[in-house]
Amino acid sequence: MGSATLSRLTAEALGTAVLVFFGVGALIVGGGPLLAGAVGLMIAAAAAAWIFGGHFNPWLTLAAAVRGSVDWVGGALIIAAQLVGGFVGGLLMWLCYGENGVAAGLGANRLSEAASSGKGLIAAIVAEALAVFVIACVMFAVGDGERSGISLGLAYAGGTLAIAAVTSASLNFARTFGPELALTVAGGASDWSDIWVFAVSGAIGAVLAGLLYPRLKGAAS
Repeated sequence: MGSATLSRLTAEALGTAVLVFFGVGALIVGGGPLLAGAVGLMIAAAAAAWIFGGHFNPWLTLAAAVRGSVDWVGGALIIAAQLVGGFVGGLLMWLCYGENGVAAGLGANRLSEAASSGKGLIAAIVAEALAVFVIACVMFAVGDGERSGISLGLAYAGGTLAIAAVTSASLNFARTFGPELALTVAGGASDWSDIWVFAVSGAIGAVLAGLLYPRLKGAAS
């Protein structure tokens, strides 16, 4: 899955939209309970993988590019398609949930108060990076596409439950960027001040996974 064909880009955009709409939408419909969001994300990730086959997550694509299974130009195009899909997912939440959804922030990621500065901020970056690292390694272990559905869904759910109290669990830059942009378009209380935290932490986790997974796998075999 290393080439950015039109069908691949379309599948990535649609799959990411599905992942964001159903996964993040579960938080809005459920009134914010963490377990509801984790279960919704798990189901959405599995369904998207089975239907479309793809990464649906810029960090997974970046990790694959670092490892060499996706070329860099193709990877950049795939990431662009995923960001578009994330935005479409955010717009679908706005369409379905209306002003109530906007008032709930369309599920946009927010750091906890403790994670906004100092040691708490470092902890937030480490938490996101570690979660992305694990998810990317799971993808490498099981392969991407249709086969990754349940495995990645469980990894997303576990990551959400583990770090949501600190970072509201981004794990996927399209999931962070899309709802935030949709919230801005909808005239809601958007906040772009912490977007760099999710960008930097996710990139760190993805790059480390791409570099270290082959060595970790080799050491275990």
